[in-house]
Amino acid sequence: MKRVLSILTALGCFIAVPLHAQMDQAQEIEELRAQIALLADRLARIEQSAAEPVEVEDAVEVEQVAVVPPPQPAAASWTDNVRLRGDLRYRHETINDDLASIRHRHRIRARMNVTADLAENMSMVFGLSSGGRTNDSGNQTLGDGFSYKPIGVDLAYFNWGVTDDLNLMGGKMPSPFFRPTGYHLIYDSDIRPEGLALRYSSGSFFGNASAFWAEERSSEPDSMLFGLQGGYRGTLANGFGLTAGVSYYETTHTQGRAPLFTPGSGQGNQLDANGNYLYGFSEINLFGELRFELGGQPVTLFADYVRNTDADAFDEGLAFGGTYRSASNPGDWSLAYIYQDLEANAVVGAFTDSDFAGGTSDGSGHTLRAGYVLPGGWNLAVRYVIGDRGEGAGLKRDYNRLMADISFSY
Repeated sequence: MKRVLSILTALGCFIAVPLHAQMDQAQEIEELRAQIALLADRLARIEQSAAEPVEVEDAVEVEQVAVVPPPQPAAASWTDNVRLRGDLRYRHETINDDLASIRHRHRIRARMNVTADLAENMSMVFGLSSGGRTNDSGNQTLGDGFSYKPIGVDLAYFNWGVTDDLNLMGGKMPSPFFRPTGYHLIYDSDIRPEGLALRYSSGSFFGNASAFWAEERSSEPDSMLFGLQGGYRGTLANGFGLTAGVSYYETTHTQGRAPLFTPGSGQGNQLDANGNYLYGFSEINLFGELRFELGGQPVTLFADYVRNTDADAFDEGLAFGGTYRSASNPGDWSLAYIYQDLEANAVVGAFTDSDFAGGTSDGSGHTLRAGYVLPGGWNLAVRYVIGDRGEGAGLKRDYNRLMADISFSY
């Protein structure tokens, strides 16, 4: 019986141990399941918290995004306010003056200007040009043993926009006065007057004024060029464009004094027995320019008249003519005709056209002009002057001049 009980006890222990082990295993599994459930709950709360916006001060909700600073603008360069322009002209010229043999020469002119915008309403211009001591041309004749060609200050002035309508200019500058079709009856286009000028433009009205130093003298009064100009610029009812006006120019302290720029030579003006100006210069100028289209092409007609009220003889000048088409783009061509009669004392000879009548007053004649623009911006131009000169000097003779130009600009 005892043996039977021992066997049953052993068998119970054998059976109880696995049962106890199974019970411990089941408990561990339940604990693991509880821990997994707890971790899953925590993970769900973390994901939900990450997806929701974050509250910041003042209850403003913003998304959690990375803030990227905006790109900084590049620092302004001084070159952004500076402009460079220039041109080069090569000319063949033939001059036939009855008092001299026919002359053939080749000439060059080179110019370069720098414009700096110092402020929204202020700019400064500085320019150089070929040419030595001259006032109306940068042309340099080729030859003279391949010598170096001189360069001079062509422009040096400021331009201040006092208001939207008014500009003050000071220094050595282009002529501020309007010239019909740019023609130079009174002033050559290369003349750079020196001093102060005002330019005004509002609506259809424009006006210009100057106080220029024509000759500074150490022991005598200076010769000043005071100018005043007023005009109208607008469109007529028939679509024609019109510019018209009047100018007055007074060059002080000239009568009885040596000619300006070229003492000993009046450049067409009459002189007294001492080689000084016979008359002073108080010039009244009337001008007009009419613009319209003919066959779809631009046409301009103009007239320019001047009278020197200080002179008693040879005191008038007149130019009129017209242009057809405009040579501004490759393949364009243009034509022009001009008649000019400029008597000896009508204007200051040192300032008038440097090509017509040998660069003096006291000449008359016809000018034929043609231009063409080649691909690449090459400009071809031919001008032929058929006229005479020297009537006021008692040496009237034929004077013809041919100029053929090739020009480049940048």
